[in-house]
Amino acid sequence: MSGNGGNGGGHEGASSTRPPLLTGLNYSQWKGKMESYICQIHDRAWMAVEDGYDLPMMTPAGGGEDVLKPKAQWNAQEFEASKWNRKAMHAIMCAMDENQYKLIQNTQIAKVAWDILQVAHEGTEVVKESKLQVLQTQFELLRMGEDECFNDFEIKLMDIVNQSHQLGDPYSDRIVKQKIMRSLPDRFESKEGS
Repeated sequence: MSGNGGNGGGHEGASSTRPPLLTGLNYSQWKGKMESYICQIHDRAWMAVEDGYDLPMMTPAGGGEDVLKPKAQWNAQEFEASKWNRKAMHAIMCAMDENQYKLIQNTQIAKVAWDILQVAHEGTEVVKESKLQVLQTQFELLRMGEDECFNDFEIKLMDIVNQSHQLGDPYSDRIVKQKIMRSLPDRFESKEGS
């Protein structure tokens, strides 16, 4: 079979019927696309990822610690909550290569799977802060080369901006525009009196 099928370099994913594929190197982009994908399934599916899901529990007849409630005893609300968790979990599991799947293969809860992936790829708060500092330095030092086309520069800049946003520290449009104006080489300066 020739071509890439219009899905970006031959990787699976990225359509309205198929989730984007997490390979490990593309987590920051995958995360945003995956949120959108799960939301289009249903807002309740995304709520299962954001808010979590608790398996139905019950207290045994003789007392003691709570145990998992048998499905035969679930009420309609418990089935409904389970349904949205399963839909979100299915979407997440179908959206990764085999190596990424190994990270979450033993969980049944969409929020737990999401959190495992987030820590694996973004790290703890300390690691996240360190990554943000690196991105901030890259943002500050980035300049457009004399022979570089604007599109290539803009892609580099927006990659930094988007990664920062995914880590919870977005740049405002005003800051990005100011950065572009300060980073342009002399050939972009307006010529007065021409």
